[in-house]
Amino acid sequence: MKLLVVCALVALAAAQPQEFQENRPQFKTLEEAGILRMEMSQSEDGSFQYGFETTDPIQQDVAGQPKQIGEEIGIVMQGSYSFQTPDGQTITVNWVADENGFQPQGDAIPQGINAQAPVLSSEEFK
Repeated sequence: MKLLVVCALVALAAAQPQEFQENRPQFKTLEEAGILRMEMSQSEDGSFQYGFETTDPIQQDVAGQPKQIGEEIGIVMQGSYSFQTPDGQTITVNWVADENGFQPQGDAIPQGINAQAPVLSSEEFK
């Protein structure tokens, strides 16, 4: 049975179109791929952090940790991301995701939208 599975995997890999393999970018380092920074860590208590930064320039940093929410344990997170628009403006969004939902903040986020709008049932869409 194992031999059959191995043969099937080899046949699948050999059947991959050659143009796909040839056109795939080949990077030897993260810097060649445009990754300036990439970090990640996880603690035994379940908390974690990760972040990256690219040359185009995109940046993201996130931290999270377990939290007792009512009867359950959930993961709460906070972070930020930024990117540059085609006209050169840097957009930054800071956010929190916890028992109150996803809460983004930033100059690029439209103001005056009721984030606490009631959830509509499928009957109300008819």
